[in-house]
This record gives sequence, structure tokens and C-alpha cells, in this order.
Amino acid sequence: MTSFVRTKAICLKATKYGEADLIIQALTSKGDKVSLLARGALKSKKRFAGGVLEPTHYLEMQYKQSQNPTGLGTLQDAQIVDAFQPIRSDYDRLALSLFVIECAGRVSQEGDSFSEGLFDLVGNSLKALETVSNLKLFRMHFALKLLYQQGVLEPEAWMSVYLKMPMTSSEKLNEVVDPTSAQVYWIENQLEAYIRHGE
Repeated sequence: MTSFVRTKAICLKATKYGEADLIIQALTSKGDKVSLLARGALKSKKRFAGGVLEPTHYLEMQYKQSQNPTGLGTLQDAQIVDAFQPIRSDYDRLALSLFVIECAGRVSQEGDSFSEGLFDLVGNSLKALETVSNLKLFRMHFALKLLYQQGVLEPEAWMSVYLKMPMTSSEKLNEVVDPTSAQVYWIENQLEAYIRHGE
């Protein structure tokens, strides 16, 4: 029996398929990565109005699961919960938001419904990007959180302030830390190596 699922999700990727369809990759609120066919998405003004299926959008959506375990589900409808509009008015913020969801897309797994922490990290990071001023420090904060959450980072004393600070309070890091070039370089290398290993 075909089952329908209604969930909150963050759109990770949208790829044109045919004349009017899109294939959507989304991270659900349970941390499950799903790939869905949105039929007529490029023409529908009722089910997918106003660019609703753009990457980084926080959505409420309903989809029909595929009866084939390796097949695509079908997206029935979607509405925007939060478009994180302020990040779209600044090129650097938008680029960093796309980096956040690219990382999420690479580390998330289809069928993994026990990674709510990843969904929360991505959502809180996108929200923080609306107002944070130090984007370099923010990127390091996100990278540390992601690597720690994925269980591939052995914490060191200097990392504790980053790991304890919520992403939505990332701006406060400006007052308490000034990362060295060596720390930034090391974290960037760790993240790149982890993501490349997962490809």
C-alpha cells in the first residue's frame, strides 16, 4: 500500500527533469535525506508557487513514498515555512548558506531517520546567517559542529567554546574567540577530507 508522509524539510537540491518536472533532494526533520519527483513543478502555480522548491528553503511538504525501495517518491505539495530571505540579499551569505546545505547533502543518508541533530544544525545555521557579521568565524563554527556531530572530530580544549555555543548565538563568538590561521586551516582540511571520503 502506498503511504503518504507529511513532514518539515529543508530543500537541499533541485534538478530540472524533462520539460516541467523537478527532482528534489530534501533533508527531513528526522534527518532522513529523500529524493522526490515534483511533477509539473516548473508550471504549477498552485502546488509549488513562487519558487517554493529552491535550495535552502525550509518547507512543509507532503510526498508519496515509492513502492520501489530504490525509486523516487512523488512530491504532492509544499509550502514555505521560512525562506531565510535576508541571506538572499547578500552574495557572501547566500554562498555560505549553499555551502551549509551542500555539506548536509553529502553527509546525510537516505533512510536515516535518527539524525534530527543534523536537521537542527542546518536549520539553525541558516537562521543565524540572516544576521551574523563574521562569516569566516561562522563557517568555522559550523564546520566544527558538523564534524563533532558526525563523530569524526576528537575535541580539543580550544574547541569547547565553539561546540557549546548554539549556531543561533554564533555572533557572540566575536566577543570571546579569535581563531588562529592554523586552526582555521586545520578545520577546513578536516571538513574537506571528511566530505570527500563520503562521496
